[in-house]
Amino acid sequence: MYKSFFSLITFAVVFVSNAQDSLFRLDLENFILHLKENHPIAMVAQNDIFIADQVIRMAKGNFDPKILGDFDQKFYDGTTYYSTLSTGVKIPTRLGWTVNAFGDWNRGAYINPQENIPDGGLTYLGVSVPLGRGMFTDEQRTQLKQATVAYQQSSVERKLVLNELLYSAGKDFIDWQEQQAQVQIAEELVNIARIRLDQLKENVRVGERAAIDSAEASAQLYTREAELAQRKMLLQQARYRVENYLWDKGLRPLLLPEDVQPTPILLLTTSMENDAFIHPILENYRLKINQLELERKLKLEQLKPGLTVHYNILQPASEVFSTNYSFRNYKWGATFSMPILLRKERSGLAITRLKMANTTLEMSQKQRELAAKVDISRTEWLSFLKQVEFQQLSVNRMQQVTEAERALFALGESSLFLVNAREITFWQSQTKVIESMAKSVKAALGVRYYQGQLGE
Repeated sequence: MYKSFFSLITFAVVFVSNAQDSLFRLDLENFILHLKENHPIAMVAQNDIFIADQVIRMAKGNFDPKILGDFDQKFYDGTTYYSTLSTGVKIPTRLGWTVNAFGDWNRGAYINPQENIPDGGLTYLGVSVPLGRGMFTDEQRTQLKQATVAYQQSSVERKLVLNELLYSAGKDFIDWQEQQAQVQIAEELVNIARIRLDQLKENVRVGERAAIDSAEASAQLYTREAELAQRKMLLQQARYRVENYLWDKGLRPLLLPEDVQPTPILLLTTSMENDAFIHPILENYRLKINQLELERKLKLEQLKPGLTVHYNILQPASEVFSTNYSFRNYKWGATFSMPILLRKERSGLAITRLKMANTTLEMSQKQRELAAKVDISRTEWLSFLKQVEFQQLSVNRMQQVTEAERALFALGESSLFLVNAREITFWQSQTKVIESMAKSVKAALGVRYYQGQLGE
């Protein structure tokens, strides 16, 4: 069921090799790229775009030409009462007009007088034109325009879905990077404590150190090993959270091999401008307003009376391909309809206008919220950058102090207690730098998230 990480060629990693070990490192950029192409949520969002494209195609089907035919006969007591055939093509257009091309062939002893036509049949070419309701728009044209807007909305929805997915996944990946760095520091401290304990045991054996120093060094080693075990547990948990995002084309979950590690944390840069107004969610509001505007125009059109005029030029079937049409031979008519009170139409228009007003208000509020969150995240990002700068200076100083204390201890001019205190302070300062770097990267990621840029 589970598939190896290495079988997925598109999952890019950085290979690191030295004389002692070989490992693969995964960076945040390639991790995000993999999610965009393989995560089930991302693939569902992409399929929604394909669905919207088919909806457009379906709406265009309202304007497909239609072949029509009607055949009717009656025979009784050896007599053909009537035989009527009418066939032709109707072609709807995006102007609202309908072009008609029909032919009639009628005969019989008792045919309706108004259906009497030449023996060879009669053809007519004409058009139906709405002059009232439906003149500027109708349900078919509105449906096509709304389908086009819906396609744009599906693209925006994909950006929104990816923006949410990648923000959550990105934070978990940064946690993995942070815990990996913390484990490396803890391992270094354990190695130092183990080497020091071995040295002190030898010194105690030859009488250069008191036995209490060996006991204290042993206690320090146990404490640091316990801290390392805690850090490794947090690292494994972070690794599982990252692994949970890995899929092969949305069908099979992937596993991270043991020799894959995250790249070290790198500080991210971000725009200093507040670009919250380009967030896909605001674009979604604008498209929703466009949808409602199309609906409003249709509702407004329905307030008009229905008046459609039909005009057809008549031509004998034998001369159907002739261009000698005579406008003296024609058939025309008109249909009219009009609700008396228009309560349904007026209420529908009022509802649509209120929906547009509500959507505009919601968009204004959302834009202000996003702008504030962008500013907050950017402020956090700048603050953590400053903290990293000053904390790194502190680390450098503490490293000098720690190395000096270790040198004094080697000369017998310092105590194990002081060395341990210096190392603990040095370790804590390193830990704070890593925490601040992780928070800085998350804040930069948050700026991009609230700007809606992660799903691009």
